[in-house]
Amino acid sequence: MKYLLFLLLAICSCETNRFDSDKRQIIAKDAIRSHLKDAARSSFTVTGFKEDTLFTYADTLIKKPIRYTLYFTQKDSTGQLLQHTGVAVFANKGNSLISSNITDQQP
Repeated sequence: MKYLLFLLLAICSCETNRFDSDKRQIIAKDAIRSHLKDAARSSFTVTGFKEDTLFTYADTLIKKPIRYTLYFTQKDSTGQLLQHTGVAVFANKGNSLISSNITDQQP
């Protein structure tokens, strides 16, 4: 009975890759949102999301970083809906944020 309980605890306590991906997505969203002014943060809405691996990167010390692209909308001071793209780059293990920025380009 003890062994069954131990086995059950071991299986239930394992984190999955999906959990790590969700955690990175939240970190990317927070990093992109932090670039906005206070008034724009309240109207920040993510409309799309993409994750991919970069096989070439400007910094040669970082091999195959993970790029998160967030497509989002926000309202400006006149109430007009603006579309933006935010990019967050993580180390290849996905545990640390390297950079984040916002562009006005939508695909």
